[in-house]
Amino acid sequence: MANQENKHTGYLAFLLHAHLPFVRNLEDYISLEEKWLFEALTESYLPLLLSWEQLALEGVNFKLTLSLSPPLISMLIDPRLQERYGRYLDNLKGLAAREMERIKHDPVFHPLASFYHQRLTAIARAFNETYRGDLLSPLKRLQEQGYLEIITTCATHGYLPLMLTRESWRVQVRAALDLFADVFGRLPAGMWLPECGYTPGIENILQAEGIKYFIVASHGLLNAVPRVRTAVYAPVKVAGGVAVFGRDWETSHQVWSRTEGYPGDPLYREFYRDIGYDLDFSYLEPYLIGGIRGDTGLKYYRITGKTECKEPYDFQAARERAREHARDFLANRDRQLACWAGIIPDKPVVVAPYDAELFGHWWFEGPAWLEDVLRLAAGPDYQTRLTTLAAYLEQYPPRQEVALGLSSWGEGGYNRVWLNPANDWLYPHLHRAEKTMVTLAAGCAHPTPLQERALNQAARELLLAQSSDWPFILTSQTTVAYARRRLEEHLGNFFKICREYQNNNLDDDFLRALEDKDNLFPRLDFRLYRPGGRGLPVNYPASRKGPVILMLSWEFPPHHVGGLGIHVRDLAEALARLGVKVHVLTLAPGREALTTSKEGVYIHYLSTYQQPEAEIDFLSWVLQFNLALADAGRELIASLPGTPFILHAHDWLVAAAARELQEACSVPLVATIHATEYGRNRGLHNRIQQTIHQIEAGLVARADRVICCSRYMEGEIRRLFRPRAGIKVIPNAVRPIKVVTNPRPGQNILFIGRLVVEKGVQVLLEAMARLRHLYPEARLIIAGAGPYAGELQALAARLGMAGQVEFTGFVSEAVRNQLLASSQVAVFPSLYEPFGIVALEAMAAGVPVIVSRTGGLAEVVEDGVTGLCFNPGDVAGLERCLVTIFQDPERARELSRRARARVDQDYTWAAVARQTLTLYQELLREHSQVAS
Repeated sequence: MANQENKHTGYLAFLLHAHLPFVRNLEDYISLEEKWLFEALTESYLPLLLSWEQLALEGVNFKLTLSLSPPLISMLIDPRLQERYGRYLDNLKGLAAREMERIKHDPVFHPLASFYHQRLTAIARAFNETYRGDLLSPLKRLQEQGYLEIITTCATHGYLPLMLTRESWRVQVRAALDLFADVFGRLPAGMWLPECGYTPGIENILQAEGIKYFIVASHGLLNAVPRVRTAVYAPVKVAGGVAVFGRDWETSHQVWSRTEGYPGDPLYREFYRDIGYDLDFSYLEPYLIGGIRGDTGLKYYRITGKTECKEPYDFQAARERAREHARDFLANRDRQLACWAGIIPDKPVVVAPYDAELFGHWWFEGPAWLEDVLRLAAGPDYQTRLTTLAAYLEQYPPRQEVALGLSSWGEGGYNRVWLNPANDWLYPHLHRAEKTMVTLAAGCAHPTPLQERALNQAARELLLAQSSDWPFILTSQTTVAYARRRLEEHLGNFFKICREYQNNNLDDDFLRALEDKDNLFPRLDFRLYRPGGRGLPVNYPASRKGPVILMLSWEFPPHHVGGLGIHVRDLAEALARLGVKVHVLTLAPGREALTTSKEGVYIHYLSTYQQPEAEIDFLSWVLQFNLALADAGRELIASLPGTPFILHAHDWLVAAAARELQEACSVPLVATIHATEYGRNRGLHNRIQQTIHQIEAGLVARADRVICCSRYMEGEIRRLFRPRAGIKVIPNAVRPIKVVTNPRPGQNILFIGRLVVEKGVQVLLEAMARLRHLYPEARLIIAGAGPYAGELQALAARLGMAGQVEFTGFVSEAVRNQLLASSQVAVFPSLYEPFGIVALEAMAAGVPVIVSRTGGLAEVVEDGVTGLCFNPGDVAGLERCLVTIFQDPERARELSRRARARVDQDYTWAAVARQTLTLYQELLREHSQVAS
């Protein structure tokens, strides 16, 4: 297989860009504008999704990059629009059924009516039953399985080259990334610039936000300085290191052109002949949106040729023609890539971006054609291989740095579509609004809650007015009145809010109505419009003047007890890689205090004032350790006068020091609750547990922000402590674990973790005993130490398993990796688990995992997709999962492949650090306002 892969000549990277303008109609009826979305769902998005899921089900190894715009994402997750789309489908199915009755005796057209009815029924079933209205989850699943790479575009698809201020660029990018991270739990590697509109300087914003690549029109790359040696067949980089891919002209022409490309074939369906215009109005009226004639999607004729006389559409003949065109497309790619393979140093890539709505809506056969291309390219008959843009970039980083000029993919290649006599009147108003927003944001230091809402809504109205859809519609002269109305509404709302703000006369009812109607970007913050605005990531130059993070943790490598120390180390190092100054105060591994730095993190190892072996109880020792922490923290804060600090306390063992430093130094406090005493012990059963619970409650009560690792933990914290501060769920992450899995012969099962009752190892031992009659050679390795080790060893002996179970004690990360590499499966049978970092580590190493369906484990592992799950304490359920892994090695490999992909995309320390940084910045801003 590897030799075959090396023989291919190059790569094809499809990019489908899905975008529609934001529409939210609060009336009961379905509006004409909503119909744009519903047509795209019916004819493009759902057919494409169903096609991709079918390919994945068949095991076809296709690759595709999908760009989803924030307005489209916002509409897809809106329950109101989901319900209205269901009504739209019912109406359309009713029309198709009536058509079947009307032409039931027509041998030519009745099969077409039946075809449409069956198709609509299948789409409705998928939307209502398979997906239950949620189309983003299956897309995320395809991404986790390695088929899709999902990226995004600017907030409202604003055309960046014609904006006046850099602040508008930044907000268009940042608002989009915030929404994307909230919905998908990660940041995209790339960004689609609306209309491929680039002008110098945009790359600085993208680089500051962590974007790795964007795409420009072919002439944008070919006109670069110096001349690009690889044309558009390899990425280059611009200042700051962001990569740039060039759009391939040949593939664009073959697929886009209605006159010379595939969509113009005479056998394909004619878009412009629809029964919505052909049939009697009284017959159609009950089914027409808004009661006016329009497309229904029921089209009975093929293109035929340049004539008004159209022949009936034959969908079977059109389907076969799509297969022919798919073969032709890949044959052309083979020739194209073979030509460039001998010219450029890396394997060439053809970047083929299209509007997603082309496939299905404009070109009805497009989804079938694309499915055929993806299927054929994954097979052995062609030299072209599929890739995503991020995957290509990782394998072949740019070799050349260039400077780019203005370009777009619009007609003429520059700004003409979005700036011409049909729409030039709108830019003075947009530019005045930009300047007003920047001025108000800069001048509003301490807004009241009402003022903050008002300025945030003003920012939304400005973003909506900046959509590239409005000038495009004005140019194309389609729904001109609608585009003008939307522009006037959003600009009118913006300037009304600004006037009322400046006159200190804000209308709360008016504001609430806008917040309800134009409700996208719930986390939008007007302060982003300040020059150098809030929220810039800390690798941006100005961020080096930011706060110092003072972390308090009772364990830190090389001192290991559980996983808390590893978490603190990896989070601190990820923040440091972003440019944040992090100091960690922790327990010295020996008697001597030591200050050192590693990977950009300052580590202060402290000795306690009374050593652990002294005859004091544990809680007294914790107090002594906290006294040392507090003293060291005060010294550090005093050594940097004028520097803003944030305290970050990890769990209850540092709560006393956190309280002392918070009060004495007036610094904001973040508390991460990794687990609770109540949860660990399933109740509070003695005085020590009750005392620890009270300390935890005090830490949560004092914290200005609380972080936990899972929704399960969020619920537990709310139930036990009723915190006053906001809780932020930020999952744990793992470092990349690169092991060459080489399982020893037999059935080797691995458990890694602390040996305490709540980890459920006793359940695993009992399942092993039941499994013995099927797999007498099976072996279990229990890696870890803890107070329950003796009881577990005794249980193994009682079950007659002593010879099949190995207790290793605590293992280093290197030994852990060796154990992972030699195991068929890793099992984590916890009875209580806030998160389950060890399960993530096994997933990252490519080892199939079985977990109990509890706490954070149930959120990390998707049953049957990235691992297998059983109910906590269910011995028989665990046994069945083990049998499944041993009996079906192919399924086990697929589970591990998907799990590794999930970890690589969703559980990285870079993503965790960025979310944590955002929380720090919000807290620091609030603290500075209170202090002033």
